[in-house]
Amino acid sequence: MKKFRMTLLAGLPIAVVMSPSFVQASTLADFGQCLAREGATFYGASWCPHCRAQRQTLGDAMPYVHYVECSVSGPNAPQAATCTDAHVTTYPTWKFSDGSVEEGEQSLMSLAAKTGCRIPASAAATAPADRQWSSGPAAPEPPAADENSHRWTSGPGDSK
Repeated sequence: MKKFRMTLLAGLPIAVVMSPSFVQASTLADFGQCLAREGATFYGASWCPHCRAQRQTLGDAMPYVHYVECSVSGPNAPQAATCTDAHVTTYPTWKFSDGSVEEGEQSLMSLAAKTGCRIPASAAATAPADRQWSSGPAAPEPPAADENSHRWTSGPGDSK
């Protein structure tokens, strides 16, 4: 829903359409509604600790956020087709209406910057610092250390 503000220009009243970036959210619920309205989508997994932390960061905004559960059947099951089709490879992942993607936990401030939504002053004062943590497919293990030389090798049988 568009918000209007009445103002005077040369003594004549005019209506000015206010975009969400000019409207201060009064609650986290308002912020969550703005995120949804602005096309932000949060892809995550119920078992993912970073997704859990992201949901906690969002607090009362979370019920309004467009959230897609990627791991309906648990951590060892195949990813949901919706997430595979969206090319989600790690959790949490955020996709925005401009086509950009952010992986890892996002602060309220970074979500506000990406969407033009304003966070409530009460949340801004307690918002955690920017984080970029994520969970997803296992990262490759570092190469095994050679016990004799304490140098890195690429694995068993490496003669370097």
